Amino acid sequence: MTKDEFIRKVNGLPWADRACSFEAVDCWGLVVLYYRHVLSVEVHQTPDYEAGKNFITCYEGDRVFWHPGARKDGHIGVFYRGGVPDHVGMVIDGNQLLHSKGEGGSVRIDPLPVLERAFTRTEFLQYGNV
Repeated sequence: MTKDEFIRKVNGLPWADRACSFEAVDCWGLVVLYYRHVLSVEVHQTPDYEAGKNFITCYEGDRVFWHPGARKDGHIGVFYRGGVPDHVGMVIDGNQLLHSKGEGGSVRIDPLPVLERAFTRTEFLQYGNV
């Protein structure tokens, strides 16, 4: 599936905690789907994710598979509140983020600068050698 086909398919999907399907996704589930269907890569997921552990526990368990990246397609943006990671999404077209906005929200595209202003810190990561 191309990036554009994927975006058309997921844009507007409802947010649901621990969801990772073309019916509903949370922010991490969207990243997993993107890697699986656009990049043909199975992203490592700690069992804590499906067990419903908090975001921090899941992030710390999977962070070891990610490396510093850049603001470019195929990398993820990790957004912090204080010193704690709080949200993730896929960088698209260099300056936008495809992400699943929390409770009551849905998958959408927002300019990266808007999200960077809403959070205290942003880092960009790439998965393995992708």
